[in-house]
Parts: sequence; structure tokens; C-alpha cells
Amino acid sequence: MSGTILVAYATRYGSTAEVAEEIGDELRKGGARVDVRPVGEIDDLTPYGAVIVGSPIYMGKWLPEAQVFVERHQKFLRDIPIAYFAVGLSVAGGTPDATGKAEASMGSVRVLASPVDIGIFPGRLESDRLSSADQMIIRLIRAKAGDFRDREAVRAWARGLEMKIARV
Repeated sequence: MSGTILVAYATRYGSTAEVAEEIGDELRKGGARVDVRPVGEIDDLTPYGAVIVGSPIYMGKWLPEAQVFVERHQKFLRDIPIAYFAVGLSVAGGTPDATGKAEASMGSVRVLASPVDIGIFPGRLESDRLSSADQMIIRLIRAKAGDFRDREAVRAWARGLEMKIARV
């Protein structure tokens, strides 16, 4: 694989950033050159031959900064391989309903630039790190604290992306 792959992410409390790093590490093991960066730090996509964008699912949607990133760069992203991933507590059970809602969280970006693949992964909740507003939401929805991320699933998804973005 030639060219550089960008793994861009939005995060609120760090879990999605760690998933992005895991994806980047796995792609590097396959021989790819990879940059892993927050979406807010990226202005120019011309050095990249493929982009992977991820966000946590918050209130059923991607974070606004991830959405804005895809909107701002949609013309460029339409011409290269792109993949999306979402991280959320609601998918920890793996039910079809939860997976469908997680896929729906990416609907607005999927119409802007069609992905070669999407990944949906359970997240992590450390309630002591949350803002007071987020703590109230967590109490209302009765979410359980813990780390539900499946690192092997993340790595397997990244390995699967290698062939889908091989033209980079």
C-alpha cells in the first residue's frame, strides 16, 4: 500500500481517540503510513490517499465537529476511499436495533461521501470523568459504567479495511 492514510476522529472523553489509535496501529502493522489526528487539527487533506473518520455517538448522533469535518471536505472525500466508525455505549449488547441506530448516527455523513466500509464499536464510560450534564443524562438512561470496547474487533475491522483502501 502506498500513500498515507488519515485516521481522523472527534472525541469527548478519550475513548474514540483510543479506538482511532488502535485502528492506526493495526494499519501500520500492515505496512501503511498512517496519521491519527483529531478532526479539529486538520485543514488540508491533499497529503492523504484515504481517510477514516470516527466519532462517538452522543444523543444518537455523531459529534458536530466530526459532521462539520466531513461537510467541509466532502468534495475531496468523494474522490478517495473513505471509511467511517462510530463508538457508543448503546451498541455494547450488539442487538440489531442498537446496531441500526448506530448506523443511523452516520446517515448524514454517509450521504456526503459514501464509505467503503463502516465500523461500529462499543465504548467506555467512566462516570467520574463526565460533565455534570452528561452525568445527569447517564443517570436518566441508566447506563452502566465500564469499558466495553472490543479491541480485537477494532483490529479485525482495520485489517479488513486494508484491502478496501488498497488503491491508496
